[in-house]
Amino acid sequence: MSDEQKKSMEPSGPIKKVQVGGWRRIFGKKWVFPAMYMGIAAIILAFVMWYQDSKDFSILNKAKENANPQEQTQQNGGEIAVTPQGNPQAEKATPVNGSDKPLAWPSKKDAGTEKVMSFYDDGADKKAQEASLVQYDNSYWPNSGMAIAAKNKKTFDVTAAAAGKVTKAERDPMLGYQVEVEHANGLVTVYASLEDAKVKVGDEVEQGTVVGTAGRNVFEKDLGVHLHFEVHKDGLAVQPEQYLQKSTSEASAK
Repeated sequence: MSDEQKKSMEPSGPIKKVQVGGWRRIFGKKWVFPAMYMGIAAIILAFVMWYQDSKDFSILNKAKENANPQEQTQQNGGEIAVTPQGNPQAEKATPVNGSDKPLAWPSKKDAGTEKVMSFYDDGADKKAQEASLVQYDNSYWPNSGMAIAAKNKKTFDVTAAAAGKVTKAERDPMLGYQVEVEHANGLVTVYASLEDAKVKVGDEVEQGTVVGTAGRNVFEKDLGVHLHFEVHKDGLAVQPEQYLQKSTSEASAK
Protein backbone atom coordinates (compact mmCIF):
# COMPACT_ATOMS: atom_id res chain seq x y z
CA MET A 1 0.00 0.00 0.00
CA SER A 2 1.39 3.34 -1.08
CA ASP A 3 1.79 6.34 1.25
CA GLU A 4 -0.95 8.18 -0.61
CA GLN A 5 -3.41 5.33 0.01
CA LYS A 6 -2.58 5.28 3.76
CA LYS A 7 -3.13 9.02 4.05
CA SER A 8 -6.49 8.71 2.31
CA MET A 9 -7.66 6.25 5.02
CA GLU A 10 -6.84 8.61 7.95
CA PRO A 11 -9.53 11.05 9.25
CA SER A 12 -9.33 14.36 7.54
CA GLY A 13 -10.16 16.45 10.63
CA PRO A 14 -7.73 17.55 13.37
CA ILE A 15 -9.48 15.45 16.15
CA LYS A 16 -9.07 11.72 16.18
CA LYS A 17 -11.63 9.42 17.81
CA VAL A 18 -10.45 7.88 21.05
CA GLN A 19 -11.95 4.66 22.42
CA VAL A 20 -13.21 5.33 25.96
CA GLY A 21 -13.39 2.46 28.51
CA GLY A 22 -16.52 1.63 30.55
CA TRP A 23 -15.28 3.23 33.83
CA ARG A 24 -14.27 6.44 32.04
CA ARG A 25 -17.71 6.68 30.49
CA ILE A 26 -19.31 6.31 33.95
CA PHE A 27 -17.05 8.89 35.61
CA GLY A 28 -17.74 11.24 32.76
CA LYS A 29 -21.34 11.58 33.90
CA LYS A 30 -22.08 14.75 35.90
CA TRP A 31 -24.09 12.97 38.60
CA VAL A 32 -21.42 10.39 39.49
CA PHE A 33 -19.18 12.38 41.88
CA PRO A 34 -22.04 14.01 43.85
CA ALA A 35 -23.57 10.58 44.31
CA MET A 36 -20.23 9.18 45.50
CA TYR A 37 -19.80 12.00 48.02
CA MET A 38 -23.30 11.43 49.39
CA GLY A 39 -22.67 7.70 49.70
CA ILE A 40 -19.36 8.18 51.55
CA ALA A 41 -20.94 10.76 53.88
CA ALA A 42 -23.78 8.32 54.67
CA ILE A 43 -21.28 5.56 55.51
CA ILE A 44 -19.28 7.87 57.82
CA LEU A 45 -22.44 9.07 59.57
CA ALA A 46 -23.65 5.51 60.07
CA PHE A 47 -20.27 4.52 61.58
CA VAL A 48 -20.32 7.48 63.99
CA MET A 49 -23.86 6.65 65.11
CA TRP A 50 -22.94 2.98 65.59
CA TYR A 51 -19.87 3.90 67.65
CA GLN A 52 -21.85 6.23 69.91
CA ASP A 53 -24.59 3.66 70.41
CA SER A 54 -22.12 0.90 71.23
CA LYS A 55 -20.29 3.16 73.69
CA ASP A 56 -23.52 4.11 75.46
CA PHE A 57 -24.50 0.45 75.58
CA SER A 58 -21.22 -0.50 77.22
CA ILE A 59 -21.66 2.25 79.82
CA LEU A 60 -25.16 1.04 80.60
CA ASN A 61 -23.89 -2.51 80.95
CA LYS A 62 -21.15 -1.35 83.29
CA ALA A 63 -23.71 0.46 85.45
CA LYS A 64 -25.79 -2.71 85.59
CA GLU A 65 -22.77 -4.88 86.41
CA ASN A 66 -21.81 -2.57 89.25
CA ALA A 67 -25.31 -2.45 90.67
CA ASN A 68 -24.15 -1.52 94.16
CA PRO A 69 -24.46 2.23 94.86
CA GLN A 70 -20.94 3.11 93.72
CA GLU A 71 -20.47 6.46 91.94
CA GLN A 72 -18.40 6.49 88.78
CA THR A 73 -15.54 8.94 88.33
CA GLN A 74 -13.27 9.74 85.42
CA GLN A 75 -9.86 11.35 85.18
CA ASN A 76 -9.87 14.71 83.42
CA GLY A 77 -6.51 16.45 83.20
CA GLY A 78 -5.30 14.86 86.41
CA GLU A 79 -8.44 15.82 88.33
CA ILE A 80 -10.99 13.30 89.53
CA ALA A 81 -14.49 14.39 88.56
CA VAL A 82 -17.18 12.75 90.66
CA THR A 83 -20.68 12.18 89.36
CA PRO A 84 -22.78 12.15 92.56
CA GLN A 85 -25.78 9.92 92.97
CA GLY A 86 -28.35 10.30 95.73
CA ASN A 87 -28.77 13.07 98.26
CA PRO A 88 -25.44 14.36 99.64
CA GLN A 89 -27.24 15.55 102.76
CA ALA A 90 -27.80 11.91 103.71
CA GLU A 91 -24.11 11.62 104.58
CA LYS A 92 -24.66 14.13 107.39
CA ALA A 93 -27.44 12.11 109.02
CA THR A 94 -27.18 11.67 112.76
CA PRO A 95 -27.23 8.27 114.50
CA VAL A 96 -30.50 7.09 116.00
CA ASN A 97 -31.83 4.43 118.40
CA GLY A 98 -30.82 6.55 121.38
CA SER A 99 -27.18 5.49 121.05
CA ASP A 100 -24.25 7.42 119.67
CA LYS A 101 -22.95 4.31 117.90
CA PRO A 102 -25.83 1.82 117.53
CA LEU A 103 -24.01 -0.61 115.20
CA ALA A 104 -21.43 -3.13 116.41
CA TRP A 105 -18.24 -3.84 114.47
CA PRO A 106 -19.20 -6.53 111.88
CA SER A 107 -16.71 -9.21 112.95
CA LYS A 108 -15.84 -11.11 116.09
CA LYS A 109 -13.39 -9.55 118.54
CA ASP A 110 -10.76 -12.24 118.02
CA ALA A 111 -10.76 -11.85 114.21
CA GLY A 112 -8.13 -9.09 114.33
CA THR A 113 -9.84 -6.99 111.67
CA GLU A 114 -9.32 -3.35 110.73
CA LYS A 115 -10.48 -0.80 108.19
CA VAL A 116 -8.43 -0.89 104.97
CA MET A 117 -10.48 1.55 102.87
CA SER A 118 -12.81 4.33 103.98
CA PHE A 119 -16.12 5.61 102.70
CA TYR A 120 -15.71 8.31 100.04
CA ASP A 121 -16.43 11.62 101.78
CA ASP A 122 -17.14 14.71 99.65
CA GLY A 123 -15.92 16.90 102.51
CA ALA A 124 -12.57 15.13 102.98
CA ASP A 125 -9.28 16.44 101.62
CA LYS A 126 -8.03 15.32 98.22
CA LYS A 127 -5.60 12.76 99.62
CA ALA A 128 -8.30 11.07 101.69
CA GLN A 129 -10.67 11.07 98.72
CA GLU A 130 -8.10 9.46 96.44
CA ALA A 131 -7.49 6.78 99.07
CA SER A 132 -11.24 5.99 99.00
CA LEU A 133 -11.43 5.28 95.27
CA VAL A 134 -11.78 1.80 93.81
CA GLN A 135 -10.01 1.35 90.48
CA TYR A 136 -11.81 -0.91 88.05
CA ASP A 137 -11.80 -1.14 84.26
CA ASN A 138 -9.79 2.08 83.78
CA SER A 139 -12.25 4.07 85.89
CA TYR A 140 -12.35 5.22 89.51
CA TRP A 141 -15.37 4.57 91.70
CA PRO A 142 -15.93 6.26 95.08
CA ASN A 143 -16.26 3.66 97.80
CA SER A 144 -19.88 3.64 98.97
CA GLY A 145 -19.00 1.80 102.16
CA MET A 146 -15.86 0.73 103.96
CA ALA A 147 -13.54 -2.23 103.45
CA ILE A 148 -12.61 -4.34 106.48
CA ALA A 149 -9.88 -7.00 106.42
CA ALA A 150 -8.00 -9.20 108.86
CA LYS A 151 -4.42 -8.24 109.66
CA ASN A 152 -3.29 -11.76 108.72
CA LYS A 153 -4.99 -11.40 105.29
CA LYS A 154 -7.12 -14.50 105.96
CA THR A 155 -10.87 -14.95 105.90
CA PHE A 156 -13.04 -14.32 108.96
CA ASP A 157 -16.63 -14.59 110.12
CA VAL A 158 -18.78 -11.58 109.25
CA THR A 159 -21.38 -10.75 111.90
CA ALA A 160 -24.57 -8.70 111.90
CA ALA A 161 -23.98 -5.17 113.18
CA ALA A 162 -27.43 -5.07 114.82
CA ALA A 163 -30.59 -7.11 115.17
CA GLY A 164 -32.84 -7.13 112.14
CA LYS A 165 -34.38 -9.05 109.26
CA VAL A 166 -32.47 -10.40 106.24
CA THR A 167 -33.90 -8.87 103.06
CA LYS A 168 -31.26 -10.07 100.58
CA ALA A 169 -28.90 -13.04 100.47
CA GLU A 170 -27.58 -13.73 96.99
CA ARG A 171 -24.45 -13.95 94.88
CA ASP A 172 -23.44 -11.01 92.68
CA PRO A 173 -20.97 -11.73 89.82
CA MET A 174 -19.01 -8.55 90.61
CA LEU A 175 -19.21 -8.33 94.41
CA GLY A 176 -19.47 -11.92 95.57
CA TYR A 177 -22.19 -12.94 98.01
CA GLN A 178 -24.23 -10.08 99.46
CA VAL A 179 -26.39 -10.00 102.55
CA GLU A 180 -28.64 -7.08 103.52
CA VAL A 181 -30.21 -6.71 106.93
CA GLU A 182 -33.01 -4.26 107.66
CA HIS A 183 -33.02 -2.62 111.07
CA ALA A 184 -35.26 -0.14 112.87
CA ASN A 185 -35.41 3.59 112.09
CA GLY A 186 -34.70 3.24 108.37
CA LEU A 187 -31.26 1.66 108.79
CA VAL A 188 -29.99 -1.11 106.52
CA THR A 189 -26.58 -2.77 106.69
CA VAL A 190 -24.98 -4.38 103.63
CA TYR A 191 -22.33 -7.11 103.76
CA ALA A 192 -20.65 -7.83 100.41
CA SER A 193 -17.50 -9.54 99.11
CA LEU A 194 -18.56 -12.65 101.02
CA GLU A 195 -17.25 -16.10 100.23
CA ASP A 196 -20.63 -17.52 101.22
CA ALA A 197 -23.86 -16.58 102.98
CA LYS A 198 -24.89 -18.21 106.25
CA VAL A 199 -28.40 -16.73 106.26
CA LYS A 200 -31.35 -16.56 103.88
CA VAL A 201 -34.03 -14.02 103.08
CA GLY A 202 -36.57 -13.75 105.87
CA ASP A 203 -34.23 -14.80 108.67
CA GLU A 204 -34.31 -12.79 111.88
CA VAL A 205 -30.78 -12.15 113.16
CA GLU A 206 -29.39 -10.81 116.40
CA GLN A 207 -26.41 -8.51 116.79
CA GLY A 208 -23.35 -10.73 116.38
CA THR A 209 -25.06 -13.45 114.29
CA VAL A 210 -22.69 -14.80 111.63
CA VAL A 211 -24.09 -13.84 108.20
CA GLY A 212 -21.19 -15.10 106.06
CA THR A 213 -17.42 -15.31 105.66
CA ALA A 214 -15.20 -12.66 104.10
CA GLY A 215 -13.87 -13.38 100.63
CA ARG A 216 -12.69 -11.81 97.40
CA ASN A 217 -14.61 -10.10 94.60
CA VAL A 218 -13.96 -8.96 91.05
CA PHE A 219 -14.77 -5.29 91.53
CA GLU A 220 -12.40 -4.74 94.49
CA LYS A 221 -9.86 -7.43 93.63
CA ASP A 222 -6.90 -5.29 94.74
CA LEU A 223 -8.16 -5.45 98.34
CA GLY A 224 -7.84 -9.22 98.55
CA VAL A 225 -9.91 -11.04 101.19
CA HIS A 226 -12.13 -8.46 102.88
CA LEU A 227 -15.64 -7.39 103.83
CA HIS A 228 -17.33 -4.57 101.92
CA PHE A 229 -19.60 -3.05 104.56
CA GLU A 230 -22.24 -0.38 103.91
CA VAL A 231 -24.77 1.49 106.01
CA HIS A 232 -27.90 2.90 104.37
CA LYS A 233 -30.17 5.46 105.98
CA ASP A 234 -33.59 5.88 104.36
CA GLY A 235 -32.32 4.23 101.18
CA LEU A 236 -29.09 6.22 100.82
CA ALA A 237 -25.52 5.09 101.50
CA VAL A 238 -24.03 7.06 104.41
CA GLN A 239 -20.73 7.27 106.26
CA PRO A 240 -20.63 3.98 108.28
CA GLU A 241 -18.33 5.29 110.97
CA GLN A 242 -20.91 7.75 112.29
CA TYR A 243 -23.03 4.73 113.28
CA LEU A 244 -20.37 2.07 113.77
CA GLN A 245 -18.48 1.23 116.93
CA LYS A 246 -14.72 0.92 116.49
CA SER A 247 -13.09 -2.48 116.29
CA THR A 248 -11.25 -3.82 119.31
CA SER A 249 -7.89 -3.35 117.59
CA GLU A 250 -8.64 0.28 116.67
CA ALA A 251 -9.91 1.05 120.17
CA SER A 252 -6.77 -0.40 121.77
CA ALA A 253 -4.56 1.61 119.42
CA LYS A 254 -5.98 4.89 120.74
